[in-house]
Amino acid sequence: MHWADVVAEKLLESGSEHVISSGITPSGPIHLGSMREILTADAIVKAVNDKGGKARLLYVADNADPLRKVYPFLDEGKYKELVGFPLAEIPAPKGDESYDQYFLRPFFEALERVGVYPEVVNNYQFYQEGKFEECTKRIIDQTETARKILETVSGRQLPKNWFPWTFKDNDGRLCTGKVTKYDWPYVTFENDNGEEVTNNMAKGEGKLPWRLDWPSKWKVLGVTFEAFGKDHATKGGSYDTGKEIIEKILGSKVPHHIVYEWINLKGKGAMHSSTGLAIPAEEMLRMAPPEVIRWLIMQPQPNRHIDFDPGLGLLNSVDKYDRTEQDFYDKKLEENSTRAFELSQIESLSKNKPQVLPYRHLVTLTQSKDGNDEIIATLRRTGYLEKLDSNGRKRLETRTKCIEGWLEKHAPESVKFVIQEKPPEIEFNKKDLKRINQLREKMSEVGWTPDEIHDSFYELQEASETPAKEYFRIMYSVILGKEKGPRLGFFLATMERDFVTERLGTY
Repeated sequence: MHWADVVAEKLLESGSEHVISSGITPSGPIHLGSMREILTADAIVKAVNDKGGKARLLYVADNADPLRKVYPFLDEGKYKELVGFPLAEIPAPKGDESYDQYFLRPFFEALERVGVYPEVVNNYQFYQEGKFEECTKRIIDQTETARKILETVSGRQLPKNWFPWTFKDNDGRLCTGKVTKYDWPYVTFENDNGEEVTNNMAKGEGKLPWRLDWPSKWKVLGVTFEAFGKDHATKGGSYDTGKEIIEKILGSKVPHHIVYEWINLKGKGAMHSSTGLAIPAEEMLRMAPPEVIRWLIMQPQPNRHIDFDPGLGLLNSVDKYDRTEQDFYDKKLEENSTRAFELSQIESLSKNKPQVLPYRHLVTLTQSKDGNDEIIATLRRTGYLEKLDSNGRKRLETRTKCIEGWLEKHAPESVKFVIQEKPPEIEFNKKDLKRINQLREKMSEVGWTPDEIHDSFYELQEASETPAKEYFRIMYSVILGKEKGPRLGFFLATMERDFVTERLGTY
């Protein structure tokens, strides 16, 4: 049974209605690693609903959190003075919107493309509107209990004057301080400059520290399930303290949960927005089909890390997805893979098996043909396409657009090429000139199909005792001006025979 269905069955044992929560602090570009969390939650929502339950998906934008430092992608001069301010209150790196919305807006647009439509919770507004008032008062009324839980579970010693609130200083920064007076909902504290500042906690002047904020959100939102990263699941971590806080102070049940592993950027490590080591979700969807992104996350168990290679590895991932799709329609998949494929779909499954459009061939055609009409005509002429309905054309357009994005930013140079309008100026030796004549003669008579063209290079190898790779090298050189390129049989078949033979004849 797929992991989403296992979780769904456990949830339905405790009730038919569920609130599935996900969220992030929008401190920087929201990346594929972060998308794993909400896609995991979305899969469980779908599984609960498929089994007759009723589940809602929430996405909490933790924009009441402060800017903690000047991250590598920020302007030091602009943001040095803004460290400590809530993300919802500071300007964006570009444009007129706020910092949090600058990063949240493209992420939500990316979520729509992968078929995820959560109810968005603006945490900053929740504080401003007094949504945390009851939880905050309960915690403050039981400050010593809260202190004992945090110290006992986390193993950390809190300051003697600890108060369960992150204060808002008179300049707007979030800070710590020494409480001098408390009369709900007001708290007065002394800041680092010795000044006394009063916060109205019911109106969100300041906020709860994270280990108290998280269980309070569970209470306020009625969360019954949440997926979160392994950093929160360590012994004595924020989930362990959150369980104690919600049960012993807030009087609610602990949500069910699942822990997910990181997505690593191949050769570089785990993705993190704050370090700049990340591919933003919207950028991912400019270079990979949305159903493939979902499938990469649906297929493995959440507690297994994913190594993502945005280079050639991306082509391999799309190829694997396409093979999985064909096996799905041929009923060759085992149960887990079948369900992973179903949960990867953006729209309803087609009744008919989609025609395969080989992705690597599309990479070649996107670079060598002028637009999708030429690509479709070439696929038909080379025998890779028969009929193409409106859904098929839409899919092809999505994929060629993704390939363009991939070629622009992440494709290795080895797969990029430009067909040279004029014969490249190359000084071939006598042996190569002889091979060029052999190639020209062969290309003039061979059947003009990908397989026959491919096989002809090995026929030349047998006839001349010259390695086929030498003929490949020459052909790439005269067409592309470089010694390597796309799969040659298909590539040459997409061009007119006369163009190829005339090009060979210029040397």
